[in-house]
Amino acid sequence: MPTSNTTNDFLNFNLPQDAYVAFDAVSLKDYIIDRLNENEKFTDQNYEGSNLAAVIDIIAYSYHVLLFYLNNTASEVDFDQATLYENMNRIVKLIGYKPAGKQTSMVPINGVASAGLAPSNYTIKKYSYFLAGGVQYNFIDNISFDKVAAGPETLTTLNNNAILYQGSIGEYPDYIAQGEKFEVLPIVVENLVNEADDRFIADNTLSVAVKETADDTYYQYKEVDSLYLTTSVDRVYEKRLNEDGNFEIKFGNGVFGKILAEGDTVAVDYILSDNTEGIISKNIINGNKLFVYDSARRRAIFNDTFANKQDTTFLDITNSPYITFNNPVASSTLADEETVDQIRQNAPKLFSSQLRLVSESDYETFFKKNMANILQSVKVVDNDSYINEYIKYFYDICVDANKVNSVIINQVNFADSCDFNNINVFAVPKFTLTEDKTYPPDLSVSFKNLIVDLSKGKKIVSNSVVPRDPVYMAYGLGISNKGTLEVSDLDNTKLYVVRETTNKINKGTLISRVSSLIKEFFLAKNNTLGENLKIIDLTNSILSLEGIKRIYTSNKNEGVSFEGISFISFNPLYPESDISVINQDVTLPYFKFPYLYSPMSVANRIEVIDE
Repeated sequence: MPTSNTTNDFLNFNLPQDAYVAFDAVSLKDYIIDRLNENEKFTDQNYEGSNLAAVIDIIAYSYHVLLFYLNNTASEVDFDQATLYENMNRIVKLIGYKPAGKQTSMVPINGVASAGLAPSNYTIKKYSYFLAGGVQYNFIDNISFDKVAAGPETLTTLNNNAILYQGSIGEYPDYIAQGEKFEVLPIVVENLVNEADDRFIADNTLSVAVKETADDTYYQYKEVDSLYLTTSVDRVYEKRLNEDGNFEIKFGNGVFGKILAEGDTVAVDYILSDNTEGIISKNIINGNKLFVYDSARRRAIFNDTFANKQDTTFLDITNSPYITFNNPVASSTLADEETVDQIRQNAPKLFSSQLRLVSESDYETFFKKNMANILQSVKVVDNDSYINEYIKYFYDICVDANKVNSVIINQVNFADSCDFNNINVFAVPKFTLTEDKTYPPDLSVSFKNLIVDLSKGKKIVSNSVVPRDPVYMAYGLGISNKGTLEVSDLDNTKLYVVRETTNKINKGTLISRVSSLIKEFFLAKNNTLGENLKIIDLTNSILSLEGIKRIYTSNKNEGVSFEGISFISFNPLYPESDISVINQDVTLPYFKFPYLYSPMSVANRIEVIDE
């Protein structure tokens, strides 16, 4: 029998505490063999194919699998380290965070009534739709408006509030409730015939109605952020995108939210987006016919939930032709579901806000999450910052802010008579410029009203949310040493790319690559309000291209050059008042957003010369 000391010496592995992380199947196998060789009682371990060698292989590779599982599960239960969507989704569920799902394209709609439409109050029924080149766009709520004049009339109420959602209307099969507390209904829609089908249920388009057995009547249930903020009689539900990528509808327990009774019928409708195939350009809906969606279930829900039917006239095939509809802007882009990193960034912010919009960052996080398919950038400021920086900007460039259309229109449309309580939301819509010298679009009035509507019930009651338009700053290749800069200086400036002597890369290829970098740098998706515009990074990216020795910007009319890339930046609405040369990194004010003045012809301002 070996002594106790001998046994302890044998079991003393002399390994640091974290040595396990360096082990894999091969290293563990080698370690086992080395230990057995030290004993000198066994030799079969040194012969591949022996029984002992086979046992060692099984142990080593089993350990490898278990270690992999340990490392993954250990990190995936931690909020800071989780990398898998399923695990992150489960973690944030503990704090009531609801990840955003995919969002479909949306487009504002305008209408002009002809004299043939009699003065009255009219209602467009929920899920009425247009077909534009085979693409379907729908109203997801009942929209009411008044026609006052006997003659033609622009329907202002409709134009300022109506938004269409792209996709087809889906009716989930009726669900018969079990009467359980916090009953959950998963919404699972899969195309089992065509696996390549990339359509999806659009977030923020689900509608839930319940036919209660007590009176055999449908009631519209309202989505809430948390059932625990409701009473026992509130007809409400929570919606959540679960770890499998499917929506779940959760009802109350009779204390927090009305409990479903056994036998209640739950009817869930949604918009099934056509994905990228549903994106349309402006004016595509012009003059198209309005269709009224109809089904037995939809008729029953409408009859039970729409009050005062006798006080309005519904648009149908007989009277809708008297209204000319059009979409004045292109549809918004799509937005993917939140990624793991986005959830990691957003969840703590929304949890700290406790479902209320208080601070500027609360508002920004909320709008970025819920309007991801519409907004490119958003910045929220209080009234002090608005007056001391934004309004001051206009006076600094000798422009009366009270005569600036964008300032006055937003103030009249959204602000009340008391200005100190304003929450000013500067919003840039997603856009892509397809022509030179065009001014980027401002957010449409209907989308601005959506910003206001989304914040209701979450903001402090005394605050007024006021959407604001940004100041777009145009950038073009330019250099000048004149005391008074002019936009025409752009026409006299070129970017010269010096090609290395030993490199014979095609000059046209170099021009294409350089112009692509410049255009990519100024794409809307790569910029934000008030960002640090890193011109030096753009210069370094160009110099890193194959075959380029150096670059310089030159205005030959003036005989002035700059070693590197130089731009002239200006406000297109007031080019004489706000214009400057920018050839170093610059931080923009929170209300300014950059764009390339002539993206289509920037290559014409680039010339390649030999070293």
